[in-house]
This record gives sequence, C-alpha cells and structure tokens, in this order.
Amino acid sequence: MDEDFDQAIEAEVEVLESGSGQSKTARLPIILAGLALLAVIASLVFGYRYWVEMKTTLEQMNRDLAEANQQQSQFAERLMQSQQAFAEQQQQITEQQQALVEQSERVKQAKEAAKKQDTQLYRSLAEIQTKLGGREGQWRVAEAEYLIRVANHRVSLMGDVSTALEALKSADERLSASGDPVWSGVREQLAREITQLKAVPIVDQAGISAELTALADQVERLPLHDEGIALIANEKPAAEDQSVASEGLALEKIVDDLWQGFKSMMVIRHHDRPVSAMLPPEQRYFLIQNLRLKLENAKAALMGQDAGLYQDSLDGAQAWLKEYFLMEDPGVSGFKGQLEALVARDIAPQLPDISASLRVLQNQRQQLNQGGAQ
Repeated sequence: MDEDFDQAIEAEVEVLESGSGQSKTARLPIILAGLALLAVIASLVFGYRYWVEMKTTLEQMNRDLAEANQQQSQFAERLMQSQQAFAEQQQQITEQQQALVEQSERVKQAKEAAKKQDTQLYRSLAEIQTKLGGREGQWRVAEAEYLIRVANHRVSLMGDVSTALEALKSADERLSASGDPVWSGVREQLAREITQLKAVPIVDQAGISAELTALADQVERLPLHDEGIALIANEKPAAEDQSVASEGLALEKIVDDLWQGFKSMMVIRHHDRPVSAMLPPEQRYFLIQNLRLKLENAKAALMGQDAGLYQDSLDGAQAWLKEYFLMEDPGVSGFKGQLEALVARDIAPQLPDISASLRVLQNQRQQLNQGGAQ
C-alpha cells in the first residue's frame, strides 16, 4: 500500500512539472505583444506632443501675420493723411512764396527809399558844411549824427548788424576828431552800444541756405524702412547623429527615425521685424517730397528771419526722418546729425536798442544851442 501511494505522488509531481513548462511557453507571445503595444503608445505620445508644438507655432505665426496686416492698414491710413498734409503744405508753400515775393518787393522799395534818404542826408550835410564854413568841429558832429541815424536804420529795419557797427565806430571817430570834450557822454554811450552789437552773433544766412539746399538734394538717396529689411534667414534643422548602443535596440532607432522625419517635414522661418510690404513708387515719392518740403519751409523761414517756423520745420523733418527712414544707415544718421546742427543755429538773434546815443547827442546839441542863444 505504501509503495502504491508513493508511486501515485510521484506521478502527480511529474504531471505538475510538465504543465508548468507549457504555461511559461504560452505567456511569451503575450509579453512580446505588450512590449509592442507600449512602443506604439510611446510613438503616439511623441507624435501628439510634436503636433501640439506645431499647432502653437502656427497659431503664433497667424497672430503675427494678423498684426502685420493691421500695421499695414494703419500705415496706409497714415500715408493717406500724409498725402493730404503734403497737398496742404504745397498750398502753404505757394502762399509763402507769394508772401516772400511781396516782402522782397517791399524790401526793395524800402532800400530805394533809404537810398533817397541817404542822398538827401548827404545833401543836407553838404549844405551844413557850406554854412558852417570853417567850423569843422560842428560839421563833424553833424556827420556823426547822420552815421548814428544810419546805424539805427540798419538795425531796426534791416537787421544789418555789421553795417550798423561800422557806422557807430565811424560816428565815434568823428566825435573824437572834433576835439570837443563836451561829447564824451555821447562817446560813452556809443562805446556801450558798440559792445552790445559785437556781442550779437552773426547769422550766416547764405551758408545755412546752402546747407539746407544740399540736404534737400540728398533726400532722394536716403533709404526708407522697407528698403532696409534683410532677407529672411532660414533656420534649417541640423541632422542629429545618434549612435545606436546595440543592434538589439532596433525599436528605439525606428522611433528616432520617425521623430526626425516629423521634424524635417516643416521649416520655420524667422525674421527680426514684423512682416512689411515694400512701398509702391508713388508712396515713396510722397514720403521723400514731404521731407524736402519741410526743408524748403525752413529755408523760407530763414530768409524771413522767422525763428519759430524755422525750428518747427526742422523738428518736423527730424520726426519724419525717424519715422519713415532707415536710421541704421550711415547716410541717414549723418543727415540727422546735420539737421540737429541746423536746429541749434539761431537765425534771429535778439538785437539791442542803439537809439540812446542819438538821443544823448540830440539833447547835448539842444543844450549847446540854448546856451549859445543866451
């Protein structure tokens, strides 16, 4: 009985051992299928992440394009306003040119009147010299009075500081040559007025006008913003060389090849400023002509000694240059430096009042005449 029981147990053990080997062999395909499924899931996860990144990039590009279109519309609207302002400024320039012609005619008439007055004064001096005869001192005083009148006329009506300064110096020489110390008070006042005139800066109208003309001639060669946009640089993805650790990891190499394939399907182009369309020739013409018009305004203000209009015109030219022209260009930066130097120039300095010497001389002559009559 015991032997039969032992044989039965051994038979059961053998059956169990044979069944365990068969179950291990049956689970091997399931494990391989699970690994393949995990690999597919990992590929889907990588693909989804790349798709999300690409979608975000495309949305950002669409927003940039929408913003560029909006800026283009705003620029077109500003350009339309600039064209209207250009037409108005052309009308103003025409009116100013007419006014300058009228002013030139008035100045010409004033010069002719002054010339006639000078002729009459010379005749009066000649008559005085004839009447005085040997009284050379009184004649020199009369000549000094005439020269002081000329100096006042040059400063008050024509702004001619140089001629007025020479006239006052000549008047002082005439009073000094008279040898009469009674005119010392007049000479002291003349010395103060001569010092004041020497302190007035000399305005080189011809030089400033020539510089403005030269700047206006350079405007055609200045580049606009749209002409300075560089070509869009492509950023091509560099192929990454990855070495395979072992020939047994073929699945990782396949996943890497898929990822590189996805990346090489799209190339992103970058540029350093918003997308901007090139300006058509007619718009570029208006931009350039408007800058030239501002320089012509400054030139007209210079001739009319209108400091306010001169400063406003040059300030407007600087603002226009900064807004529409390529400031990084050496020619534009040099143009801007010349404008800044012209803005700093004072075309209408404050002129002193030199009428006191004439009043002192007239009062002194009146006192002398009254003393002689007594």
